[in-house]
Parts: sequence; C-alpha cells; structure tokens
Amino acid sequence: MKSKNLLVTIVFLGVILFSVSMAMARVTGPCNNCHTMHASQTPWPDGSEVDEPDWGNPSNLPKPALLVGDCVGCHSATTGVTKTLGTSTVPVVWTTGGPSYTTTGLVAGVGEVLAGGNFYWAALGSGDAKGHNVQDEGIGTTGFTDPPGYKYDYPLPARPDSWDMAKFSCGGTYGCHGDPSVEGSAAGISGAHHGDDTCLKLDTYNDAEAGSSVAKSYRFLLGIKGIEDPDWEENASPTGGSNHNVYKGEDRTTDARSDTSTISYLCAECHGDFHGGTGDLGMDNPDANIGAPWLRHPTDYDMGNVKTKEYGGYGAPGTSDHTYSTIAPVAWVTLSASMTITPVTFSDDTVVTCISCHRAHGTPNDDILRWDYSLMDAGSDLDPRNNVGGCFICHTTK
Repeated sequence: MKSKNLLVTIVFLGVILFSVSMAMARVTGPCNNCHTMHASQTPWPDGSEVDEPDWGNPSNLPKPALLVGDCVGCHSATTGVTKTLGTSTVPVVWTTGGPSYTTTGLVAGVGEVLAGGNFYWAALGSGDAKGHNVQDEGIGTTGFTDPPGYKYDYPLPARPDSWDMAKFSCGGTYGCHGDPSVEGSAAGISGAHHGDDTCLKLDTYNDAEAGSSVAKSYRFLLGIKGIEDPDWEENASPTGGSNHNVYKGEDRTTDARSDTSTISYLCAECHGDFHGGTGDLGMDNPDANIGAPWLRHPTDYDMGNVKTKEYGGYGAPGTSDHTYSTIAPVAWVTLSASMTITPVTFSDDTVVTCISCHRAHGTPNDDILRWDYSLMDAGSDLDPRNNVGGCFICHTTK
C-alpha cells in the first residue's frame, strides 16, 4: 500500500514539475525544431514530411549551441510577420518580400511590420542607411568601422575599444541582444529562449525581476526593462489603444548617464555620443539643467516638462490629444503590473526615446527613421498631427 501511495505521489509531483517547467518555457514543441545532436540525420530533415522541421543546407551545420540555424534562420520568412515552429509562434524580422510601408511611418494595413521594423531594406544593399546591417546570413554589407556616435566606455561594462564590423551580429559583444560580455549571438543569448519571462508581461510585471538576466530582460536586451506586447505589435492600432509595447524611460535633468535600464540606454551602448556627454557631445551644453536649445534631439526626457507648449498636444494621428501613438511611441518612468498605458497624462509617461523616431531593425527611410524626414514640411495649412503624422505627432503646431 505504501509503495502504491509513493508511486502516486511521485507521478503527481512529476506532473506538477512538468507543468511548471512548461509554464516557464518561452518556446514549446519538439527540440529538433531548433537543435540537432550530431547533424548526422539520414534522410536530412527538409520539411517535406508532415511535422518535419526544415534544416536547410546541411553544409551550414554544425552551429553553436547545437542549433540548426542562426537568428535569421528562425526569424525570417518570405512574407508575413510571424511563423510557426512546432507549437511556438515566432516573430519574423526579415522577409525576402517587401512589406508595405507609408511615408509617415504608419504601416499600410495592420500586420505589415512588427515594432522593430524589418531587415528587408537593410538587405537590399543600402549599407547602414536603412537598417542595422548585421552580418548574420548576409543581411548587411560592410560600410563602417565604428557605429555612428560610438563611445566605447559609455556603457557599463564598456564595449570594445574599436569595432570589428565583420563580427556585427544580432547578439553578444557586437550586437544588441543578449549578454554583451560574451561574443557571438548564440553564446550571448544562450538559454534565454527557455527562460521564464512572465515578469515582462502587463498583468504580471515585476520590476525587481525585470532586467535581472537575459531571459528576464525586455526582448533579451540584457538589463533593459519594459513590458512586452505578446504579439510584438502585430495587431497594434496606429490610432491608439493598449495593444502595444510599454517602454522604460527616465526624465533626466542632466546630460549624464543615469538609469541603465531604459530603452534609450540600450541604444547608447553603441551610440553613446548621441545620448549624453560633456561639451558638444550629448543632448545639451551646458550639461546640467538640460533644456532648449538642444544640441541634439533629446532622449530620456519627459514631454510633461513642456506640456504647456505644443508637445502637450501629443497624440496618435486621427485621434484626440493624449492618445498613445505607436507611430511615435513614448516611454514611462515607472512600470508596474496592470498599469494604465493609454491615454498619456504627461506625468512621467511621455518620455522621448531613440525609438520614438527610429525603428531597431530596418525601414525604407534613411537613418532607420519611422517616417520620411524629407516630407516633413513645416507651415502646412493642414492639421499636421492628424494629416501628416511623423515629426508633427509631437511637434503639433509646426
């Protein structure tokens, strides 16, 4: 009888532990969707059979972490913004077919690009003008030594003294995602896809956990906090709503580096001179008590400081003032579970960030801008914010 009870207990505990481990895993499905033990299977998995993964050209293996592909292998497709691997939905950041994208940064139809944009335009051979030209799988082309505004000792810990363009990758030391102290994308994000990221979701956000590891960092950006939209803004409305990412910002009073968990600080790890510095580096000179006139466009600065001016009219095109805009997104100083994310109140929830104007992966516009800067025409008879968008979402009276 005792043996039977013990067996039942073991089985029961096993079910509980398995359920917990599955709840904590970001990816689900057969391991061979992503991994191979020896890369020696015969016949080679090519996706021709039902539920069979497509490992591509066998000459591309082996790869680090026993992977069957690298970052773009899983996150690319012919068209679309997501794809299914096993039972997991995977965001697509590079398509071989061109997404629809209008000049004001408003995607033509829901679902054309995700929040970070698309490497499609970077892969066309435009160098670094229209996208981060990472070298993984031929997305980018060489064209610079150091990133624009590079300040190797701005981030903590410091990046390399000089940049090796040939190593520019999605993650690791020469990338954005993962641990910058480790070189290479696979090593930089090792294990993160299997981690528990419930601390980054709107209903279960935990500020103490957020940023504590790669898996618990916003979009695997180590140390960065934020609330992740579960569909990567595939269904975000350009006219407001709550279906969007929530970015972390700060309201700086000096040009110095302060909060290292903001989305703009992530950008500054490679583009530090644009974020802060002494003299004519950074946003302002003098460096203390920052404010207009600016040397460079401010980041990590709350428009609530100037809400009595035109910036108090911020809002999504075609809507009333104060609606959150996914075309020109802003950040929050304080994040919490089940927080209100629209409308904005101009009290530490309208922080200007790097990605208020730029996307991370690629756009059809120079400098990876969300909209065509050359079409921003001040003095138009039209209501700029509602009819033009772009810069005028914030600069509402120009």
